[in-house]
Amino acid sequence: MKAAQTLTTAAALLCALPASVVALSKVETRNLDIAEDDASRGLMHVTVDFKDECLHKHKDVCIAAINAKLAAYPELFEDREAFEFEVNKVREATDEGYNIVSMRLNADETTVGGLLGDGMIWYAYEWCLAADDCYTVGPWDCDVGIPLLPEQCCKMIQDSVPHEDMNGKYLECYTEFPVGSPSNPVNPGRVCIHTDADGIVVHIPKNE
Repeated sequence: MKAAQTLTTAAALLCALPASVVALSKVETRNLDIAEDDASRGLMHVTVDFKDECLHKHKDVCIAAINAKLAAYPELFEDREAFEFEVNKVREATDEGYNIVSMRLNADETTVGGLLGDGMIWYAYEWCLAADDCYTVGPWDCDVGIPLLPEQCCKMIQDSVPHEDMNGKYLECYTEFPVGSPSNPVNPGRVCIHTDADGIVVHIPKNE
């Protein structure tokens, strides 16, 4: 089985795709708030969610609505002229890489934090040994009093699912850097949009 790997594509590093819709639904409740001071730069910025403009709508409608909001209220967005949009389709069970478990790190990038910061790591699909032999795997608690290192967390995950699936694959891991970490700093000019295969927005975009 492979050890924890670092995802190297720029889009995935900066705008990583969620591994669990259930977990993400708990954290996408923010409406409009002022981000905390960025101690390293001494700056303030506003993070705005675009739920009304985007959720359950086609990505093209979403982008047009965000651009209209930017044009109408430039003061909300540091008077910038445009956003950088990063559009990614969420992983599905039939996609390449379906067997990869995303481990979101803490802000210091040394230990596993999980989507909610509680150390819980989720896998969105069933694990199928055969077409008629599938079962749920995870979630895994990678904070056992102290947050685990990525290698420790990945080993626990892989040890709990030791069998290859019906396609001959094992669970693999990659590390995901959270927004605000050194490898993925806050970028108020960036809007990440997650869609399904039909281009419908499935998570609330934010400028971060």
